Amino acid sequence: MHDSRDSPCGVPPPRLGLVLYRAIPCVLRRKEYPVYPMSRSFVAVSTAGLLCLFTALAGAASAASSGGVKGDPQPELKPFQISKTPSQSPGSVAIEPNGDIVVTYDVNSGTTGKTAVCVLHRGARKCAETVTLSPLSGDSVFTTPEVFSPSADKVVVLQNTCCDTATNGDDLLYTSTDGGATFGAPVRVGSVGVAAAALIGSQIVFTAGSPDGADVESIPVTASGPPSSTAITTTKQPADDAVGSYKGGALIGSDSLGADYTTYVAYAPSGDDFNASASYHIAGTFPHEQLIGMSGGALLTIQTTGKQALLLRLFNGTSFGSAHVVPGTQGGGPEWFGVDTDPGGTVHVFSSRAAVKTYQLLEVSTSNGSHWTHPLDLGSGTASNAFAAALDAQGTGLVLGTAPPWGHPVLASQGVSFHLAAATIKKGATTTGTGKGSPAAKGRTIDLQVKKSGLWDTVAATTEGTGGAFSFTIKGTATGTFDYRAVVSDLPGYLQFGYSAARSLQVTS
Repeated sequence: MHDSRDSPCGVPPPRLGLVLYRAIPCVLRRKEYPVYPMSRSFVAVSTAGLLCLFTALAGAASAASSGGVKGDPQPELKPFQISKTPSQSPGSVAIEPNGDIVVTYDVNSGTTGKTAVCVLHRGARKCAETVTLSPLSGDSVFTTPEVFSPSADKVVVLQNTCCDTATNGDDLLYTSTDGGATFGAPVRVGSVGVAAAALIGSQIVFTAGSPDGADVESIPVTASGPPSSTAITTTKQPADDAVGSYKGGALIGSDSLGADYTTYVAYAPSGDDFNASASYHIAGTFPHEQLIGMSGGALLTIQTTGKQALLLRLFNGTSFGSAHVVPGTQGGGPEWFGVDTDPGGTVHVFSSRAAVKTYQLLEVSTSNGSHWTHPLDLGSGTASNAFAAALDAQGTGLVLGTAPPWGHPVLASQGVSFHLAAATIKKGATTTGTGKGSPAAKGRTIDLQVKKSGLWDTVAATTEGTGGAFSFTIKGTATGTFDYRAVVSDLPGYLQFGYSAARSLQVTS
């Protein structure tokens, strides 16, 4: 059972994972920006499957309206409201093997609350399926429901509830065998509580703090009841919790709050019993750092002294490497952070900060901590008080904001080259514009745009050939200097529009 003893403020703490939490005034030490993140593991859509999707772009949307567009618009990145029903907890997200996205969060219902489940087709902005899950014995839902999709059509939801005296506990596991359209009756799987969880192989490993320390439980995705024992990784009562993984092993993060925060990470290698305390050893201790979250082998903490920078460390199977400062995170709050390692191994860090673009939800990513991408703006985060994400091996998926639930699509960028065979031609003559799209996808739509009065207008369209190559024949119908560019179509839910650099064509008389 997960109760108020887990929180220094006397209220049940939220679950950790890729989660960014709004300020909770009673949390101490970081009074402007307390954070309770989460740790997740996700099922990938195969690369082969994505390549097939890349080629199925006939009829894809155009970035340009009939009146032209300004700049390089990315309409598919616009956040959308999933439901008008207020969410009463942080949420979680999973990607099914077919690419569908499942989100879950708690909602008010009577005096106990229930768990809402929504299935979104990739690129869709409305739920294809909605289900409401009810707790047993009139219990109340607690913390955050954790959703996973371990195999085709199978979706499981782990929910902490409270409080009854059932022998098998009040942590509930719901199972769907039709992709989240319907769920069977829940199974009681123990009483550790669910503050953070990750899918490690075919096991769901979850943790919650208690006066005894960081409690850990592991169950198969087909669990019919609780295990015969559970583990404790540290005897220090956690303020925050997280679960990560490394090559089939379990990483359990926690921090304790005394005079200051200290973060601890325990590790149990693959093949060990995750329900045995003896399986775990401390792999890292980090004083003056608060735990933000874990995902895969990535550990995210924040300094409680000095520059108050967000730090990323990567696990190597024995210990954690050097700390890397996450770009744009120094200086303190208000601020909220989260981390997710996609199945391809790239670490994605999400932030919503008053100091940077006024709470816009930004994403930066890295494979080694030394080199980072430029920030990707995922839209305003002001409507939400928590965020959770699921990303595939290409780093695409969804960030879920809650209260009420909002979706922030995360899409992969596209590149497109474009060149003119001749930069100057006579009126009535033609030149050829050629280029390549990246990633290449035969049949993908490419628009040719020309700039008129500050707006880009589509004047022709073609499709990519083998290797992503395309070409346009451009005729000089009037004298003057004209800017042209190529635009590669988006793939809703997966790819952004791609825009080439502009090329100037001078037409002389």
